[in-house]
Amino acid sequence: MQLKPRKQHIFNTRNLVGKDYIVGDIHGQIQRLYVQLITLEFNFQTDRLFCTGDLISRGDESIDCINLLTKKWFFSVMGNHEQLFLLGFQSPGYWDFLRQKEGEWLSQHMHRFDLLIRWKTLIDITMPLARTIDVNGKTIGISHASSTSSWKRLQNGTLSDDDIWHVLWSRPLQNAHSCAGIDEVDYVVHGHSPVDRVTCHGNRYWIDTFSLKQELSIINLNDL
Repeated sequence: MQLKPRKQHIFNTRNLVGKDYIVGDIHGQIQRLYVQLITLEFNFQTDRLFCTGDLISRGDESIDCINLLTKKWFFSVMGNHEQLFLLGFQSPGYWDFLRQKEGEWLSQHMHRFDLLIRWKTLIDITMPLARTIDVNGKTIGISHASSTSSWKRLQNGTLSDDDIWHVLWSRPLQNAHSCAGIDEVDYVVHGHSPVDRVTCHGNRYWIDTFSLKQELSIINLNDL
């Protein structure tokens, strides 16, 4: 079963009043996120934080992480775990899978269909498959696991089910040939693939360090 995100792409204009940061997959670690943001002196009034997706699962604070989608300073793309949650409305077996992956956050609220619909709506409206950010004249793309070879195609082209699977689930770092640069964009940032440090190939960065280091990577986008 495949699911096409309601929004394929969102463009974020330049932040004229503050800084832009990006964090890898959060996976329910909201307290750790706030501690690191405070250490960075993140300004919640003027700065923006972008995320590579996978707000939910594994950590105990998945619901709090979903609620980040209501914050004016927070922006994310869809991760494969959000896709699984949405697929659960078509086939509950996907919810069973999430509940097996440290999914108490979901198990405790299966009787609250109003909450499930609220989370679905937040994900549908605010988590596109990809984002492009204008950072001082540079274009920086975000997609969860990987990208089509042309960023413009990911922005506004017609994507097949295989393309969507590739963007949400593939692990290019397992095959060097899959790490080729992305055309028509300055840089692209991904999560999903566990790395022990921020990893760069061409104009692409992988920043999902939490599963290996127990520390989120938060990068100032002006430093790319």
